[in-house]
Amino acid sequence: MHKSYDIMVVGLGANGSSAIYHLSRTGYKVAGIDRFTPPHAKGSSHGQSRIIRQAYYESPLYVPFIKQAYHYWQQVEEESSQQLLLQTGGLMLGSSDSILVNGARQSATIHRTPFEYLQAPEISERFPALKPAEDTVAILEKEAGILYPEKCIDTFLRLADEHGAALYFNEQVLQIVPGTSSVDVITNNNRYTAQTVIISAGAWLNQLVPGMQLPLTIERQVLFWLKDATGPPGSSFSPKQLPVYIWEYEPGNMFYGFANLGDGIKIAMHHAGCRIEADDLRNDVTQHEIDGIKSLARRYLHINPVLNYTNTCMYTNTPDEHFIIDFHPQYSNIVVASPCSGHGFKFASYTGKILADIATGVAASEDISPFSINRF
Repeated sequence: MHKSYDIMVVGLGANGSSAIYHLSRTGYKVAGIDRFTPPHAKGSSHGQSRIIRQAYYESPLYVPFIKQAYHYWQQVEEESSQQLLLQTGGLMLGSSDSILVNGARQSATIHRTPFEYLQAPEISERFPALKPAEDTVAILEKEAGILYPEKCIDTFLRLADEHGAALYFNEQVLQIVPGTSSVDVITNNNRYTAQTVIISAGAWLNQLVPGMQLPLTIERQVLFWLKDATGPPGSSFSPKQLPVYIWEYEPGNMFYGFANLGDGIKIAMHHAGCRIEADDLRNDVTQHEIDGIKSLARRYLHINPVLNYTNTCMYTNTPDEHFIIDFHPQYSNIVVASPCSGHGFKFASYTGKILADIATGVAASEDISPFSINRF
């Protein structure tokens, strides 16, 4: 059956689900499509928790975007009567000359984000779950916290459906065919036509963007949930006692973690995974990987770690680890979206709004030129 829409969103993960939510409020005839049933565990937007933070070590340019994201997360929470964000505070830990600490401090200073600069004794006293070395310092940002990714995506899609968006699940897009005045989206079941198409397919982006190959790499990430061999992790591992954290334990090497939300503490390496193809993501985890994360936990946390379970997801990385939010260089009716490289989820409430705006001819409220495709 051939169906026509004003705007279609291909890929309904973090940013696609947000985009279709924002589009559903515009009055345009809109549809979203996904090869699976989101939220699902086959891509990049699952695993129970994601960090949201403003002291942004990656670059100060992201801070205005994250401030807007906080606003839109609150808007969606109010509309849906769902809690999507838990404020716990956030710690960026490392040596005083680490990339993480210096970058977070710079972003917080430039954008006047309130923070504290803590030495090792203060870290140990205030956060007894942590075992910092003598030379460890930390940036403490009080408004950081946890987003619940599956709940966020489910809420975006439910609200989009209530606002009249058409949603197609378990339907694989095989080809996107651009035209002068419209774009055809061909799937394994149907053929659709839209005036504008947003491609937000994550790790499958290069399989779908017509006429070009972006310099993207797919990285397998392993997520670990650990319990304490001596019993349930104590109150020092509760969200009230333990902020979200990122720890640069060696120059350029980082891990991150969350308090116990019921299944034990969650901990994972940042940018330490192997390269894969999008369709090759598997949940098998080696004993070497398990032993490595348990060793880190014993060294930096007051826990005798026992593995509860693992999961895997994907980072879709650009060469400079910055996002892509832009029109296709050849087709002004195709928007390419890859807010990615392992730090995109927290922005989804706002990057989805940006995608909805530019697809409907509204200028983005923030400068998105740093995310241009042409930089490659």
